Amino acid sequence: MKSPRLRAHTLAAVAVAVFLLLLPLRLDASSRLVRIGLETGVLSGRIDASAPIRVSDARGSFFVAGTAVTVESVAGRLLVNGKQVSIPADFDSSQGFLRWNGKPYRGSLRLVPHRNGFSVINVLDVESYLRGVLKIEVNPDWPMEALKAQAVIARTYALRQAGRHGAEGFDLCTTTHCQAYRGMAAENPKLDRAIAETRGIVVVYGSALAQTYYFADGAGWTADVSSVWGGGTPYLTCRPEPISYETPHSRWRASLTQEALQKIMNALKQPVGSILEIRALQRDPGNRVTLLEVKGTSGSTTVKGHSFRMAAGSNLIRSTLFDVAPAFGASSSTDPAPKRPAETKSPTESQEEDPLIVLTRQGAFTSDELMDMLLHPEKKSDYLRKALSKEEKGVAISLPAPVQPASPTRFSGTVPPAFEFQGKGWGHGVGLSQWGAKALAESGWSFEAILGHYFPGTALRAIP
Repeated sequence: MKSPRLRAHTLAAVAVAVFLLLLPLRLDASSRLVRIGLETGVLSGRIDASAPIRVSDARGSFFVAGTAVTVESVAGRLLVNGKQVSIPADFDSSQGFLRWNGKPYRGSLRLVPHRNGFSVINVLDVESYLRGVLKIEVNPDWPMEALKAQAVIARTYALRQAGRHGAEGFDLCTTTHCQAYRGMAAENPKLDRAIAETRGIVVVYGSALAQTYYFADGAGWTADVSSVWGGGTPYLTCRPEPISYETPHSRWRASLTQEALQKIMNALKQPVGSILEIRALQRDPGNRVTLLEVKGTSGSTTVKGHSFRMAAGSNLIRSTLFDVAPAFGASSSTDPAPKRPAETKSPTESQEEDPLIVLTRQGAFTSDELMDMLLHPEKKSDYLRKALSKEEKGVAISLPAPVQPASPTRFSGTVPPAFEFQGKGWGHGVGLSQWGAKALAESGWSFEAILGHYFPGTALRAIP
């Protein structure tokens, strides 16, 4: 048992550690304000409030325009209630918020030139900005410590990404390209509490703001940033999650047809003709596909797993944690095809399946042999006899009794009509898993511990 003096020293050390942890980070005060691009290329709109609106323009002049104004761009000029105003122009109210076309936003609004019209920018402090972000990114019903962790990384992300749209006159957009933002319409009392109780706290690495990426569901592992976007960051590595959990995204499946796959490979500027084989050439320690090999009738190539996922659509191929196999008779879908009851077989379904297809499924032919058969159909019978006469590659070759195809659609060639992907999780895998953070919070982890796990080697600091 510790003596009172030893306990006092321990408490003092903890207090000092907490004090050092929360030392202010040197950031310009201006960095606490963020400029959010609500719309670009606007020609007209309405701004209103419950208190008079103050309008100031680029020449430094200002006037009070009442509680409602119409703004329009006419021949390159900005008109406010019909009066010409030099742009950029700022609109604010003592009420503390304004409505743009009926939608309420805290802070002020700024109109800046954009081509033949103008862009609408919401200028506000980062804490108010977070109140319009969190509900779009996380469920308010989740444990408070998970919500606090989300507040800290969303704050850090916003400040680090400030200026991302600088060429357009604002810092961040309202979509998931930056962070989803809906203004006051997204505010929630529980989320407001999470923001208030972590006010000003950010994640830092050394003296700089950390890259606090996040995603929905890691299915047990995070990904190394180098395998996703390239480069290397010490705290964005492939690491297991300490608690297993199940989510609505734990398992998924999708089928891609030949046509869809060829469009994907064309988009990646690596066309290989009809797709004969897709296989994982390289995986990370968490079993995510980092490199795919795609073989086709006109050659073969390799492509990063993340690049393939994005080209296919991140809502279809939900993560790079997947397996892939040929699917005969499948179609592009994220839902499994319904199975028809055995007692309702149609005459077509009762027919014997093409032996060549059966043997192809069993791995009887190499990709070179498949290519040869595709280019020289007259050789199919020779390859068929060869496959039936011996075992190749350690796979027993045999023809089963007549079986039911997965679909009435029959395929008589050697090129699979589709490929099926079966995977786990959702998202790029870099940084914090939101469902993982929820599971940790439910197990008693604090937001500090959650962030320490997903961003190892970083620290928390409070900015003024």
